[in-house]
Amino acid sequence: MVFSSWAAMILASAFTLALGLRLPRLIQGSGNLWLWLTHLGMSIGLWLAVEPIYLFVDRLLGSINLANLVSHWCINFVFLAAGVQIALSIGRCEVASRIRRFSAVGLPLALALMTVLFFAADLSYSSMGLDDFRDTETSVVLYKLSLYLYPAVVSAMLVNPFLKANTGSVYRVPFYSKKLMSVGFAFGVVAPMGHLVELANRQLDWLTDVIVYPAMLCVLTGLVLAWISALLTHHHELQPSPRLDHQKVS
Repeated sequence: MVFSSWAAMILASAFTLALGLRLPRLIQGSGNLWLWLTHLGMSIGLWLAVEPIYLFVDRLLGSINLANLVSHWCINFVFLAAGVQIALSIGRCEVASRIRRFSAVGLPLALALMTVLFFAADLSYSSMGLDDFRDTETSVVLYKLSLYLYPAVVSAMLVNPFLKANTGSVYRVPFYSKKLMSVGFAFGVVAPMGHLVELANRQLDWLTDVIVYPAMLCVLTGLVLAWISALLTHHHELQPSPRLDHQKVS
């Protein structure tokens, strides 16, 4: 397997583990539904980014790259669940509500557009990432472009709240994490431009990666730093106060 498949497998394993660990609390009614749904979408999408698993699943589905379509559905679904959860994490309930209202119409339309463009392409055999077809099939580039339309709108809803967020929140998301994520979501807003440029010049098919990978890096780094900060804060709160210990001894 190539490095990207190993990286995807490691991340998929982590999200799957988190998915399982959070399930009992969710069943009991005390878990975070949006966070669990985010882990579910990430788990499926990342497992399908592991080449042997992608080829195996796609073979079961007829070897016409339906596994790619499923992974694209998952990515859009993750932006719904993660977008709502991230908005709630910084105390912006109105942004979370806005994402849900938009998604009631926008997400089904985005999935329908992707599906139509997918079946419009002539995909006669399994090709992970559909790279074998991008030079000859304009519909494939349009299909890949459609992947970023719904995430771009959700990202646009999150950029300003993160830029303007200066105070702490119930989930203890630190200042620097918010700014990193705002940069990542700003990249997400312009992500569709990469494939638009590719339509004009197929030699610029690398442009989307230049936009998407920094976006992923900024958002994921911001989330990891926020998670570490929350753990450290929680650990500090659990430590007994020296003054209280002294009073008890006295």
